[in-house]
Amino acid sequence: MTPLVFTVTNAGLALLNQAQLGQAVDLTVAEVALSDRAFIAAPTLTDLPDEVRRLATVTGADVGDNVTHMVVRDNDAVGYDVRGIGIILADGTLFAAYAQPALLVQKSPASSLNLVIDIAMSNGVAAPLTFGDANFLLPPATTDTKGVVELATDGEADAGTPGPLAITARQLKRAIDAVLDMVSEALEGFSRRTIFGAGLVSGGGDLTANRTLTVSAASGVETRAGTRLDLAVTPASLAAAGADYVVAQDLGTPGYRVWSSGHKECWGETFLGPDATVNVPLPTPHEAYCIPTGNCSIDQDEASIGPKSANAAGFTLLNNNPKATTFYWHTKGR
Repeated sequence: MTPLVFTVTNAGLALLNQAQLGQAVDLTVAEVALSDRAFIAAPTLTDLPDEVRRLATVTGADVGDNVTHMVVRDNDAVGYDVRGIGIILADGTLFAAYAQPALLVQKSPASSLNLVIDIAMSNGVAAPLTFGDANFLLPPATTDTKGVVELATDGEADAGTPGPLAITARQLKRAIDAVLDMVSEALEGFSRRTIFGAGLVSGGGDLTANRTLTVSAASGVETRAGTRLDLAVTPASLAAAGADYVVAQDLGTPGYRVWSSGHKECWGETFLGPDATVNVPLPTPHEAYCIPTGNCSIDQDEASIGPKSANAAGFTLLNNNPKATTFYWHTKGR
């Protein structure tokens, strides 16, 4: 944008001269006056001709090359045209003015005015203008509001310093590269490690590729031989070796035991009164046949006391003796 060449008024120039002589002069820009008329910005002006609006929401800064950058804001629901601008100091002095016949800006009641002005003073005069609170111009950035953030230094970015700090793309890339370097170093360390089997386990190798660890099973012949120390015995190898082992049992009274070969045995005790007949069910039925045996709790003629009939589900006990007894029994079968 082409800087607007403001004319410093006689009153403003007097203040500038005092400031250059080292006198305590307040050159704070407090307000901006707006006019909707074209006028001649003469040094003799003390007020802005045909002023239609005066705004205190103004901020700015010296940006060098004798140029002052200003921003003026108006959010009120009013409308007006702007052809002339006046800079008002804190003591009410019209410091400088600018005007032109063409429309500078037009505000409607439904719009907000954000007027950006670059001021170049005439006659090569450097104006040490100051401004008040500029928070409305540069609000801090939040998740809801666009604004200005402070860039973190490299040390703050590396340390993860808390606070409203932003990092640059270079800092982000450096952080990502550092993480990738650590991951690569860790993976390289893992790849140098090796895993090998021992005892019953074989296989393995370094971790640069997938490795398989294996536990080999013994055959029936190897199980019967019983000499290998690097093979695991499985139920299949036991069966192939002819081994018979318990697969289910209840060690109570009555109780039972089932073997891997399919054989079963049951046991228990049954009370028999004089001349009594008792049917005894098995705690787990045999499937094919049942061979019951047993003995009495007292010395009696066992020929007259014992099993008289049997089937897969149980057997019958008969006491032909005039004395009561407890019969301890045991069955075998399939």
